[in-house]
Amino acid sequence: MAEVKTNWAMGTPAVLYMVGAICIGVFAMLYGLVSPLAMPIAAAFLIAGGIVTVVLGAIELARGDILLGSVNMVFGGLIFFGIGFTFAAVTWTWANLPAEMAPDLGFAGWVAAGIAIIFFLFLPSVGKVSWSLFTIFIVLGIGIAFLSAGLILGVPLGMGMMCWSGICFLLFGLYVLYAGTVFITNTVYQAPKLPIGGPIFK
Repeated sequence: MAEVKTNWAMGTPAVLYMVGAICIGVFAMLYGLVSPLAMPIAAAFLIAGGIVTVVLGAIELARGDILLGSVNMVFGGLIFFGIGFTFAAVTWTWANLPAEMAPDLGFAGWVAAGIAIIFFLFLPSVGKVSWSLFTIFIVLGIGIAFLSAGLILGVPLGMGMMCWSGICFLLFGLYVLYAGTVFITNTVYQAPKLPIGGPIFK
């Protein structure tokens, strides 16, 4: 009996929509538009997004798309789960430990520095896809670098580097919402109805 091969559809458009929506929420948190008391809700959204993103990233890898699969895994495994469980841990600490035992977020800051480096390492690959994708990865890398420095230095939410990081997350979130629409619209119409820009590397 011949083996039937499953042809998976692309999961990245769904990931882009989730990333875009959550990045807007992260912007609000970093910019100080919502209270730190929103952390439990933010943790729930981030962890849920991480679960779905990892699954869809695995689908992309199964389809043979190394770039999209790897990017999805970084978002799901490192960013969504990492920030989500960090928020959950901070919330638990505030609820169960004395005030003088405030959590040290320096470790999360150093991990964020590593994530920023990862996004800069993606640049040669995303540059072969689109100049706009190349540009927005630079924006996100800078945003995560600001977040890293803010966490290491203990900058409060809504101040200085945290605000700059939030703006970068907002710009990235708006871009990926558009990119998700590009994927879906161009696939449905089987024609390049919406542009995303050509490659800058051959």
